[in-house]
Amino acid sequence: MKALFSRLLQTIKITASRLAGTRMVGGFVRGDGVFLPHTRVSNTACFFAQEKLDIEDHVFIGHFSVLDATYGLHIGEGCQIGFFTGIFTHSSHAAIRLYGREYVHTPHKKAYFTAPVKIGHYSFIGAHATLLPGTKIGRGSIISSYSLVSGEHPDFAILSGQPARVIGDTRKMDARLLAQHPELTAHYLAWAGELPTAPSENPD
Repeated sequence: MKALFSRLLQTIKITASRLAGTRMVGGFVRGDGVFLPHTRVSNTACFFAQEKLDIEDHVFIGHFSVLDATYGLHIGEGCQIGFFTGIFTHSSHAAIRLYGREYVHTPHKKAYFTAPVKIGHYSFIGAHATLLPGTKIGRGSIISSYSLVSGEHPDFAILSGQPARVIGDTRKMDARLLAQHPELTAHYLAWAGELPTAPSENPD
């Protein structure tokens, strides 16, 4: 009952904020009623099956993004999701052709693809990116804007393209930046658990 009441208050808060236009709203109530004080969500973000959204705190979800949690969506602590991003856990791209007019009358469809999506801690997803069902992003990763992502990817990956592929490792960047700003080392260690070590280069 408390969780339902908290969700209702959140809905009222977001709806009221739209009177002032597009803006970020501080604080977010998870489906289980847990309040995330440091999470910021746009009042234009759209959620499907929000009660199935497993989200941690310190998350940012930008304007006009669509998050489908119908078949399970986990967003780790500290993730930032850019504007106009789409994250999907189901797709009817094949079933609509197979069923035709019977599509809307068929509750349990074949060739209807479903799979959970997982985004690791402190990952950054650029604007206009799309994550397809079954995508798993490791922690500390970067997804470039306009990328089309599917499959499983390692921690600290830099992904780009349509389809997206791994083009780099964020630890290389992080090691350089921490050398320039050593006062930030403790903050990095607090979530990563270890200092970044750039992976060895391939000999070819």
